[in-house]
Order: sequence, then C-alpha cells, then structure tokens
Amino acid sequence: MGLYRAVARPLFSSLPPEAAHRLAQFILSLPLPWELIGGTPKDPALRTSLAGIELSNPVGLAAGFDKSCRHLDVLGRLGFGYVIGGTVTRDPRSGNPKPRIARYPRRGSLTNAMGLPNPGVEAVARTLSRSPWSGPRLASIADQDPGEVMATHAQLEPHVDGVELNVSCPNVSWGRDRDNEGHLTLLMRQLGARRARPLFVKLPPFRSDVEREAVLALARIAQDGGADGLTCSNTRPVSDRRLSVGAGGLSGRELFPDTVRIVEAVRTATGGELPINACGGVFSAADALACLDAGATTVQVYTGLIEGGPRVVRHIVRGLSEAPSGRSLAPASSPGQDGTRPGRLRRGFGATAGAGERRPGPAGGAGGRPAPGGPEALR
Repeated sequence: MGLYRAVARPLFSSLPPEAAHRLAQFILSLPLPWELIGGTPKDPALRTSLAGIELSNPVGLAAGFDKSCRHLDVLGRLGFGYVIGGTVTRDPRSGNPKPRIARYPRRGSLTNAMGLPNPGVEAVARTLSRSPWSGPRLASIADQDPGEVMATHAQLEPHVDGVELNVSCPNVSWGRDRDNEGHLTLLMRQLGARRARPLFVKLPPFRSDVEREAVLALARIAQDGGADGLTCSNTRPVSDRRLSVGAGGLSGRELFPDTVRIVEAVRTATGGELPINACGGVFSAADALACLDAGATTVQVYTGLIEGGPRVVRHIVRGLSEAPSGRSLAPASSPGQDGTRPGRLRRGFGATAGAGERRPGPAGGAGGRPAPGGPEALR
C-alpha cells in the first residue's frame, strides 16, 4: 500500500469526496492488470462457503462503493472473496442534495448522506447481464414500498449469486423512521418461496439497550422468515452540519468495536444458525480475525478500501493466511455428523459449507450461478 499512500491517497484526499469517487470509478474502467494490482494470494485454507456461495476467501466488498454495478468484475479481480453492488432501487434516484459526504481523516472515518443514488433496477440489470462474472457477487436492494422491493429483487436475482436486503439505511426517511419490524416481516413473507438464491438481511447497528433489543428482534424476524444470512451492520446515524441534510451514516474505524460486539450479540440471539457478514471498520487482518472470532463467517470492507487502496484485500488475506497454524478463523459451532464444524475456518484444514446452507436455485449452476446456457451473470 506504500505507493497508494504516498501518491494516490493524497491526490484523492485533495479532491472533494464525490470528485475523488468519480476519479476512482474512471480508473476502474481502464483496462489494467487488476489481478496483479490487487496481488491477493490464493490460499485453499481460506476457502469458505457463505450460505452455499463458494468463496476463495472470507473478505468481501460492502455495498455502496459501486452503486451502479458497473465495476463489479474489476473489483472482484482485485481479490475479494465476493463483491456487493448497489444499493439499487426500482426507480432511478439522484439522492440527497450536495454536500453529502464529510470526511474525518484523523479518525479514519467518514459520514455519508448520499440517499441511495443509483440508476434504477432496469439500468443495473441491463449492465450486469452484459458484464463478465469474475467471481461471486451480490446486489444490495432497498425501497420504500414492498412491491417495489419485490420488483427489484425479481429483476436482479437472475444476475447475482445472492441479494442483500437493506432495511436500515439511515439516509432515507423510510429506512430511518418506519416500522422496520413490520416492514421486514412483510418482505420476508412476500419474498418467501419466490426467491431462488440466498437472501441476506443488513441490520442497523445498536449502542443502547433499547436499540439492541430492536436490532435483535429484526435478526429473529429475518431468521424466522427464512433469511440465509445477516450483515452486521449498516452505518451509524450521526449529525454533521457540513452535510446538506444535517445528518448521515458514519462508517470507518470508529465503528469497529461496535461491529465485534454486535456480531457476538446477533450470533447468540440467532443460536449460531445463520452466517453473519461483519461490516464496519474492518481495515486489517487483525480486525478481520476479531470479527471471525466473534462469530462472523465473512467480513466486508468499504472505508478500508478508500483508506488502504486496491491492495487492502491482499494485506487482509495474507494476514489471515499467516495466522498461526491451527488457529480458528471463526468460532466453532456444533460438529456435524462427519465431525466437521459448519462455518468454521481453520488454518490448514479449509472450510465447510456453514450454517444456513444455501438452497439450490433452479438453474443449478456451480456456486449458485446460472448453468451454461442460462441467464448471464449479474447500496
């Protein structure tokens, strides 16, 4: 990460946040040797299964970095075990007025009040149907009306390995003010048997006891509704007068202690039956190990990519590979009939399918992808 920190990051930091992001998106469109740039090692011991989606490593890219899903192929080639595009809504959204990002450089964090800008599901589905599929990828979806969520899900699901349902975005009124329990219950009921690929529910964070009970209630609703996994957590709502709307969602290093604590609480509340993706403040292999030890199956990186550059996944994966032989990279669950422990990564022994094992989709392709001749692959 030396060259990035010495040259690229100062350049990006000198630009307004959204201009820096546009520059990054432009660079990702260039025909560069992205596998070499990422330099992520391949270690069979890090292979794992996320609700039946086979991953080369447990490090994913969180939703929000590629809102239009135009660069998921390139981002996957950097070495992520999986990538998430979006969040996508049924209709195009321009998002909130600018300014809508505030940086906190000394704290390794930022607050965004983007408001889910994206080109809409039709444009995203068209993009993903035409783009290469370099590895596992998911789409994050959200909307105010359950019918709109269903429509977005139906259009995107054939083009992805799985879907992440964002029911807790703090940057839109309906992700912040509505009855989230009732909304999630209805969505899980309506999605029901219609879905063919894994569904992950992204939960809000919590700090107080009252918030904790509300979030754990959402986790149980998702579990009872048949969710295949959970993501812990979304950004934390905070105020910042520099933002046009006066508040947004905090991401970055400041979230990390909460992330570990929330993963532990959610795993306990769900009896360890669902895989958990830890999201919030993961910057290093040590951070990833702490999340995996707390009960996560995978970790998701976002602000860490902005801070550390395209080789951040290499450094995290290398650190996981170099963990002492025999060290668990995730806490054990109950042994299966063959003596394996679902969801457990052990250095030198590989990984097994894990809790919440995925129901095969009708296409029957490897890793949940459409079989040859079927539809092409797709915050």
